Amino acid sequence: MQPLAMPSIHLYSAGSNARGQLASGNLDDAHHFMPCLFAGREPGSLPADIAGIDHIACGANHTLALLRKTYGRTELWGCGDGSRGQLGPSYLADVAQAGEDATAVFRRLHLDLPRSGEYGGVISDEYTVHLIAAGWETSYVVLSHPTRDDILLSMGANDFGNLGVGGELKRAYERGAQNQVYVVPLRDCLPAQCATGVLSILTLSSGPHHTITRVQIALPNGPSTTYLLGWGTARHGQLGAVHNASGRASPFISSPHLVSSNAESVTQIAIGNQHTTLLNTSGALIALGSNRKDQLTGLSTLLDVERVGCTWNGTYALLHNGALLATGSNTHSQLGRGTGGRERQGTLAPVRFPFQLRPGQVVQMACGSEHVLCVMNMEMEQGREPRREVWGWGWNEHGNLGTGGTEDVDLPVRMWPPPGEEERGKEGTVLCVWAGCGTSWILLQQ
Repeated sequence: MQPLAMPSIHLYSAGSNARGQLASGNLDDAHHFMPCLFAGREPGSLPADIAGIDHIACGANHTLALLRKTYGRTELWGCGDGSRGQLGPSYLADVAQAGEDATAVFRRLHLDLPRSGEYGGVISDEYTVHLIAAGWETSYVVLSHPTRDDILLSMGANDFGNLGVGGELKRAYERGAQNQVYVVPLRDCLPAQCATGVLSILTLSSGPHHTITRVQIALPNGPSTTYLLGWGTARHGQLGAVHNASGRASPFISSPHLVSSNAESVTQIAIGNQHTTLLNTSGALIALGSNRKDQLTGLSTLLDVERVGCTWNGTYALLHNGALLATGSNTHSQLGRGTGGRERQGTLAPVRFPFQLRPGQVVQMACGSEHVLCVMNMEMEQGREPRREVWGWGWNEHGNLGTGGTEDVDLPVRMWPPPGEEERGKEGTVLCVWAGCGTSWILLQQ
């Protein structure tokens, strides 16, 4: 009797791939989901001793992957464009030696961690990568330690203060240093009473050019306090009120700014191109920034939101009753209403699935630049176990919905399992999805 094969985990991607950001082994757009390549492994196979993928973070043309090992520690991998330092100092040297299409494979990222200044030599193997995020051409990595402050690192482009390091970048260039990894000075904007507490980074969210992190300060002899800190583009109020010396709205802020000093009730942060939404424990939303494309319209009326997400120019709210509402730009059918690419809809209204949504049916929602993915719990025919499916809609110019075409999709369609996979019994179990800049990702157990 042959032993049963153990289930294994595989990562698939589809969509835009000009710089190899899909890790598919080439630089061609993928209109169907293709297995991702990790350096030294067979197509679709994760590196040795890797038990899962905690997160995928996507920039304009680069991708970060946070992999978790079987014994709990994490590894940081990346692919795609690293020309502005967004994938760290080791990546460019590695791809230069690897030859053609070298950026189209996930590679282990070895960060040249800062070991001077405020943190001395404490950034060491005692720290582990806890969170990742990506802006347009900038990357963020959170290092965690069981007894010390969490540390936020930034690397890559700084066109709108994206690195969050203020004048440090200029000083680095004066020293002749390039493609560095920087420590974001989160404590500089916190109240003086926080000086003795341990800083933990709870969440980290980034849009193309602004970033917000939720941090908690645990005081030695008192309660913990939670703050929202942000930097990057700010002209539209997406970071709250940020003014220059003349009293006008600042176009951007290059160092962390206190967005909110009372953030204990904030459970989720979603970021678009020029707007930000905050979900409270009460189920209400706080909306910041531009409403030029109706991306904030009607959000203040919602009181029972379970989850929130943002495309560049839209907002999506999943309610506790199962309904999924959308507002914002519809130029690429990203509102999912079956109305084609009409630019203005002007109302908050449901996404039109071909079936009635039940509470708890949407297991996960992932918002890309202008497309949306949902993991759905689907009831099957009598006698068959329920299964998870991936549905999506919106912008599809690069084939990022994985259906084989490049036409925008104005109503939700099933993306996974694709036709034929069910019959072959290879559809697997959907574990997670992510959406990026014209890219989509599915993690499967097969």
